[in-house]
Amino acid sequence: MFTDYIFTPELYKVYTGIRRNDNYIQLWQEKIADKILMTSYIFTRIATYCSPALLFMYGKCFLNPEFINQVFFHGSIAGITLITTFLLRSYGRAINPKYKVFYQDLKNAQLEYSTNNKKNLHKYDFDFSSWPVDFSWPINEEKTYRKNLMSYNFKLALQLLSSPSRLIGFIALHTFGISLIYPGSTSFLFYLMHQNLQSGRRSLITTFGGIRYKLKTIDGNFIDSMFVDRRPMHINPLNSKLIICTEGNAGFYEAGIMSSAVETHHSVLGWNHPGFGHSTGIPYIKQEQNAAETVMEFAIKILKFSPQNIILYGWSIGGFASSYLAKQFPDVHAVILDATFDDLVPLAIPRMPSIVENLVILCVREFTNLHVAENINQYHGPVLLIRRSNDEIIAIDPQNVSSNRGNHLLESLLENRYPKLFTEESRLVLWNWLSTSGEQQKQLLNQYGVDSKEQTNSFPSVTGNHPSNLGDGWSDQNKINMLLYLANRYMKDFNSTHCTPLPVEYFRYLI
Repeated sequence: MFTDYIFTPELYKVYTGIRRNDNYIQLWQEKIADKILMTSYIFTRIATYCSPALLFMYGKCFLNPEFINQVFFHGSIAGITLITTFLLRSYGRAINPKYKVFYQDLKNAQLEYSTNNKKNLHKYDFDFSSWPVDFSWPINEEKTYRKNLMSYNFKLALQLLSSPSRLIGFIALHTFGISLIYPGSTSFLFYLMHQNLQSGRRSLITTFGGIRYKLKTIDGNFIDSMFVDRRPMHINPLNSKLIICTEGNAGFYEAGIMSSAVETHHSVLGWNHPGFGHSTGIPYIKQEQNAAETVMEFAIKILKFSPQNIILYGWSIGGFASSYLAKQFPDVHAVILDATFDDLVPLAIPRMPSIVENLVILCVREFTNLHVAENINQYHGPVLLIRRSNDEIIAIDPQNVSSNRGNHLLESLLENRYPKLFTEESRLVLWNWLSTSGEQQKQLLNQYGVDSKEQTNSFPSVTGNHPSNLGDGWSDQNKINMLLYLANRYMKDFNSTHCTPLPVEYFRYLI
């Protein structure tokens, strides 16, 4: 039995309640209450965001006493309505036998999170704030982190006070900037996606046997994650792979790239960025890194996957977390970066007014430097880049495939690994290849006589220690051929826009 949606049972919390799809229980009044509470929550957040403007207006006498009285009058009515809604809904749950069973299962799990109690609890989908923690860092490591964080914050405060430009950039990022980079962390988008996320989570559980887990990061955030275990389906479960999916800046595991990964019939672990969906926190760069490391540690220590059997799959801005994990855990099986950029700055500048270009550069470089290329260059294992030839997000000019920032990511990766292959002429030919797609790329390979079998014999593997001496002493033509062969091997074109689900056959290049 899987309930449609259950909120936290404590009556003193805002989201208390239960809804069921059973035909014999039609609690329509609770659905209305849910809408009222969610709408009230959104308006509260909007009022919080607008509070500086309201105070400014009040200071300019735009808000007169009569208007203030009207606000208090209507606010009182809204408050009475909300209190009445809480009471009615709480009473409905108090007499609901199904809710009583759930409440008892939850209390049992909170008192003793045993295997049996955990199994009972996973029958439900309820408010994440009441979910028991499935993984957390050792207390001594948390204390050490907090101590180091205090020292870091003190140094940061001194830097901000000594540099007005840094201070402005810091304020810009911590007010509206982070929402522009990660719109999925905004309450409004969560409000719009709420029903879809609920439906997607239910589908992962009922269709694929997904299990929801709550992970506590070292900095105190709680990460909402979903695990689909396919090991029992494999002949040798010890060799089955785990794909860790990291979503884009407006993606959630409930409705994101997990749908593609589960089609591989390997185990899949999805998670939501800090501040996304039911995950707590804000996706600042340090919180993002801590969340990613927590997911990885959970996969290794609790789910019992060795790094050698883990594939990191990052889509769009999720490529940053995936590349960061590849740097931190160099023994992972492979990395797939789908529709990912090399550096955030070139993408951020065109999307902001030219007058604030210097502020954008400073803000990104100082406080949210999502430099995927730097991370992935420190990983020496198999890498697959997926370039979407009609990408309207990662390309500076969607009509020009050569402006796709994935091209720069590939160039940086190849030059870091095989510097001896790069000459002025070979680089020019590489960019000619990157400026085309599909059949045109194949024609260019044929034009330069790139023979896959011959190149494979010369270079049978893309792994090993880097930088490599491959190409040292070779002729320019041989360098060009090998460079084009490697480019075609490391990057695969997908003729689609940015948000199209990735077909499962692309995973087979590395799995």
